[in-house]
Amino acid sequence: MSKRRRFLPPGWYPDSDRATQREIQGFASYISGFSPSVDSLHGGIIPHAGWYFSGRLAALVMHLCAQKLQPDLVAVFGGHLGGGSGIAYADEAWDTPLGPVEIDQSFTKELVSQADLDVEGAMTNDNTVEIQMPLVKHFFPSARLVALRAPHSDKAVRIGRLVAELAAEQSKSILAFGSTDLTHYGANYGFAPHGFGSAAVRWVKEVNDKGFVELAVKMDASGLLDHAAQNQSACSAGAAAAAVAACRQMGASKGTLLDYYTSHDISPGDSFVGYMGVVF
Repeated sequence: MSKRRRFLPPGWYPDSDRATQREIQGFASYISGFSPSVDSLHGGIIPHAGWYFSGRLAALVMHLCAQKLQPDLVAVFGGHLGGGSGIAYADEAWDTPLGPVEIDQSFTKELVSQADLDVEGAMTNDNTVEIQMPLVKHFFPSARLVALRAPHSDKAVRIGRLVAELAAEQSKSILAFGSTDLTHYGANYGFAPHGFGSAAVRWVKEVNDKGFVELAVKMDASGLLDHAAQNQSACSAGAAAAAVAACRQMGASKGTLLDYYTSHDISPGDSFVGYMGVVF
């Protein structure tokens, strides 16, 4: 079996089975504080920083979805793309410290054909998808994977919708997750329109990120793309838009914000990033 090997160094997520399980178990006290009163969940939006900063939030979203459904397929939409073609990962499996996550190759091939996606089988530095793989393996051990990177364009909406349509045609249950972080603020990211200090943190939380979060909860895929383009409020808006489109196609009608915080809340500094966890 050809496996897509780990690219990110151990600081992003653990490098052994035992350490990975231990860190996921460490999220339990955080996760236990959330139980949204909904009948069904179709997926959500998750952050993709290193687990120290945002792993608990991604784990929360997947945990809640896993309580509602153990699907045939898990679609993970990543990003960090411009407005061109999307990318589908066509390896046989994605390796994780907990064992491989098998990629549904027949589904991926059909998707590539219908959506005109580029195929990526070589190693690339893509934290947006890789960082989620151990969590997928833990929470959905029997599911097959559809791993994509969605462009920052309306094509992301078409890709997301098509993923849900193909799953329905093949009578496969599915959950869809869009992987994105929010505003990257400060000198490290070349973006500091409101200077530094507490006023800058408030602006990111209460204005810039808030606008993107509100559109996510409304499931406004096109609005997410526009907001990120105009305000630098997300690094992978295509991933969020694709997840929204897929979940809408599956029947989701609203989003629920589970939690929001920034890396500044964990490790204060003049450069920081926003994170949200949303379920649909």
